[in-house]
Amino acid sequence: MDIKKLRENKLIVEKVEEALQAAYSSNQEFNEVLDEAEPLSFKSLRDPAHEYLVKVSDALYWVERDAYLDELDHWEGQRQVDQHEAATAFIKSSDQQAVFLDLVDAIRFGRIAPFVGAGLSKPCGYPMWGEALRKVAQKLDGLGAPDIEPLMARYDYLQAAQVLHDAGAQQVQHFIKTEFRQRGAINGPVRLLPELASGCIVTTNFDTVIEDLFRDRNQALDGYMHGTQAGNNFVQRLLRGERCILKLHGDAGQPNTHVFTQAQYQLAYGGAGGAPFAFQNQLPKALRQIFISHSLLFLGCSLEQDKTLDLFKSVVDEGAFEIPDHFALLNEPSGAQDLARKEDRLLKLKIRPLWYATPTDADGKPDHSLLEQILKLAIAVARKQVVF
Repeated sequence: MDIKKLRENKLIVEKVEEALQAAYSSNQEFNEVLDEAEPLSFKSLRDPAHEYLVKVSDALYWVERDAYLDELDHWEGQRQVDQHEAATAFIKSSDQQAVFLDLVDAIRFGRIAPFVGAGLSKPCGYPMWGEALRKVAQKLDGLGAPDIEPLMARYDYLQAAQVLHDAGAQQVQHFIKTEFRQRGAINGPVRLLPELASGCIVTTNFDTVIEDLFRDRNQALDGYMHGTQAGNNFVQRLLRGERCILKLHGDAGQPNTHVFTQAQYQLAYGGAGGAPFAFQNQLPKALRQIFISHSLLFLGCSLEQDKTLDLFKSVVDEGAFEIPDHFALLNEPSGAQDLARKEDRLLKLKIRPLWYATPTDADGKPDHSLLEQILKLAIAVARKQVVF
């Protein structure tokens, strides 16, 4: 076609050029890398004193688009490798490739059910369980609440909560409702949950960070069970593969769902005085179903000895089910004996730990950034964006 005739189709040309320009502009970071080179220059035929300067990215995109796209693919691939370099080096140097690659397979095949603890809500402004209990204790100081520190030292958080609840039940309920209300910005590795889970999520947290995150991503969690809440067909929705959340301790804004104290736990799960868990009850039944049908990935959990692990142990000891591999990203204990003891206990529960180091930042606080880097690497390898 005579190029001058394109003027007669100006509207069509403008639309095509607008689409092409939008595609070019979407790669701004890559274009800036190309444009670190000197721009191309040539003199005007009409006015030899005038010089045209053309950026390298412009020239390559508009003249050799296939070459531009090849360079873009290479740059994006290298950036993925560079982005995951620290996590890759750590996994290999700590000799944890086998566990990592099995975790990757579970992510790739959609088997993962994240089990989210308070550590993932901490960057969003919520307290860890120990912090929360100590805050409650301070509020009850004038009511003569017993010292809970001996219980805290043994990680007996349920009994500590029971002691505080007995001293001031209304204060405890009020604290949960106000301390775990919606805070605002969602930060940290919790933002990766939609890329890890397409079905079920379990959490011990009272807050609504997970629900808010999925709603913001237009992936609202359709099914839910808050603590002892009944009548929502949670297990049936779970088995259908629907996106759903099990909040083991209940929801902050619904005190009737709370499973926070020793008495509330025994009412929900059974198991008082060494009795078996009451798997006819909705909450332990749902948790057992997830344990035998999904690969749990524990995030932000300490996995010290607690009642949830006791339930898993009872399922393993029963020997009635084929139990899949479960995984945990855990802060590495400081001593070799502590690490060996904890790893042995978890492996007996079919939980394979992947340990990561936590150096301290400039303020002396633990830096858990490696956890997020490992998760990002696992997702990238599962999507075949990076070769591990």
